[in-house]
Amino acid sequence: MIARLVLGLVAVFAFALFMLSQPAAAAYPCPGGPGPGEVQVGVTGGSHGVAAIPVCDRAQGGGDSDGGGVYYIYGSIAWHPDADDVWMIGSYDAPYIAEREALAACNGAMGGGCSSIGEWHNSSMAIIRDRSGVLWNAWTGNGGAARKRTLAECSAKQHVPCEVLATFSSGKRRHAPDLATARKLYAVGAWVEGTEGFDSRLYIASGQRDPRVAERLALEACAKATARRCEILAFAGNGFIQTYRLGTNDQSATVETSAKRAAQAAKVNCKKRAQVCTLQRAYDSRTPGEFVHDFMGAAAK
Repeated sequence: MIARLVLGLVAVFAFALFMLSQPAAAAYPCPGGPGPGEVQVGVTGGSHGVAAIPVCDRAQGGGDSDGGGVYYIYGSIAWHPDADDVWMIGSYDAPYIAEREALAACNGAMGGGCSSIGEWHNSSMAIIRDRSGVLWNAWTGNGGAARKRTLAECSAKQHVPCEVLATFSSGKRRHAPDLATARKLYAVGAWVEGTEGFDSRLYIASGQRDPRVAERLALEACAKATARRCEILAFAGNGFIQTYRLGTNDQSATVETSAKRAAQAAKVNCKKRAQVCTLQRAYDSRTPGEFVHDFMGAAAK
């Protein structure tokens, strides 16, 4: 059985190393802000429970007309926990504008609640998605070391690798999602905690705008049916809950962003545990309803 998925998933973000003009030097965190001879080039964190920390570099000459300086092109990304995509604004030659514009675009579409990953310049930023629909960001400069590290860290927590949703150059002018598909609908699956009184069923609430509502409905349905203490087994935002059996008696479920990836994840887990895998029904989080999945029932598929 897989471990309980925690709704308060905390995404871990790679520090952005923004300095491109002098490969021997790198930007660095400056919690107190820029000091003498320094300039703030961005921030890291600032969402999903991660505090925003300024990132500084040694002051450089501006992009003046005599060719003695470096010309910076800034971009920024804002996101919302209930959106399966991001708002990106770029192609600005001065700091802070892109961040302000990206946040305004996101908050205008989502009605508030957006946060910023900060700004970066003269390079690209990758957006990575994990199996539950949580988004991560990683800077692609410096040979892509931060991107590789973040992708590996994200993928280590699931059966199949995380997805690179998009990569945005700081010179890209604008990107905005289609809310008809990007606004998340959640599904949560709950079952009896422990083995005592376990009824081989998973109680699923799906198609919910608020993940807390999906959690409450699933737990209430389980407790009402079994008179037992229940726990969350699966959580998906704009994804699928894949139910399956390992061997004869072991039941489980996993989540992924598509039905194909969910089936693949289940098979990988079965293979790791040297068990025959019997895939059962996959539940789309975007389909409204409350369902009871009987792992041992004839109609489980």
